[in-house]
Amino acid sequence: MPRKLALKRLTASDLTLFKWHFHNRHAGNQKAFNLDNRILVGALFPHLGKPSEIPNPRFPIDLYLFGPGLAPAHNLQRKILRQEKNWRLNGEMIDNPESEPNRYDVLTEADFALFEFSGDVVPTTAKITFVAAKEPVDAGIHAELARRYGTGSMWLLKEDEIAEVLDVSRPPRRHPLYDWIESGALEDAALGGAEGAAHIYARRSGRGIRPEDFLRLRQLAEQTGVSGEELLNGYFKQEQQLGRIAGYEWTSSINAVAPFDFLVTSAVSERRLVDAKSTTLEFSRAIHLSWNELVIAVEGPDPYDIFRLYRVTENSAKLRIATNVGRALRKTYEELRTLPTGITIDSISVLPEILPFSDEEISLQMTNSEDER
Repeated sequence: MPRKLALKRLTASDLTLFKWHFHNRHAGNQKAFNLDNRILVGALFPHLGKPSEIPNPRFPIDLYLFGPGLAPAHNLQRKILRQEKNWRLNGEMIDNPESEPNRYDVLTEADFALFEFSGDVVPTTAKITFVAAKEPVDAGIHAELARRYGTGSMWLLKEDEIAEVLDVSRPPRRHPLYDWIESGALEDAALGGAEGAAHIYARRSGRGIRPEDFLRLRQLAEQTGVSGEELLNGYFKQEQQLGRIAGYEWTSSINAVAPFDFLVTSAVSERRLVDAKSTTLEFSRAIHLSWNELVIAVEGPDPYDIFRLYRVTENSAKLRIATNVGRALRKTYEELRTLPTGITIDSISVLPEILPFSDEEISLQMTNSEDER
């Protein structure tokens, strides 16, 4: 699903969440980060704007702090809560880690905090990367952010905007912000892709991905797949109503191990198997096929089509279709069958360009009836 990214310019009162600043800067007793209601509720978590039976709702979050500079993850448990009309990141004051006794002291008013929130309905995890003007490896990033975001206090971010900032500022490759722009490699790794895993391992100098982060990535990839199938179910329902197909079955909703997602009967009573491949990213990302999917695509009696859903959100996607892909995959299948006895293939990664995708791009949108389901 689309990443929930935001940028915040720190104020003097925000900094009092840190123990050292609270005792040394004398900027008030707030001990919290203010979170812009327009961003947190209006754009990222609309459910928070609904009337609550709890006067001052609060949500515990798993908090990961990165930076300033190259400082690694500092994991804490805090909460996001509403106080009167204001939403805040709150909880116990944040002290410097024992191994880095001056880590957060370098932060000053007008430094930046880049947020990535996780959670479908309410925030459950937040990653924050701090960019400090006084930290040498952050200086270029800070200057570029200040140039782009000259006025205001909090903004929505897109991944490509972060990439542009890094292209201009060119911090060391170990800077934690580079992790923000590797969604393609991260998604590939979460889906079992060797290329994505190798890229991340090499770029992070062997640090890899924390197990809890990898699990979250897999869950996000699975949710993207579910959203893609829901959108495709709506698409086939409409196609049936218009008489373009005679009928269809959402097979994966009743058989989780089926090597295809939909069984479609065409208007001329031809059976076709459809495999939905979904990504939040662009069309060109690698497609992952299990061995069973490959076998059925090549040897099965029915034509096997791949429906590539890309730029998937909770209620929309783009779609391109490759029909009867078994022909394009036959040579690969035959070569893989020659492996020595005792060695089997679990899955393969395929670039869309080698499959017979049509040029037509179809826009999918969740209907009201599907939203209510």
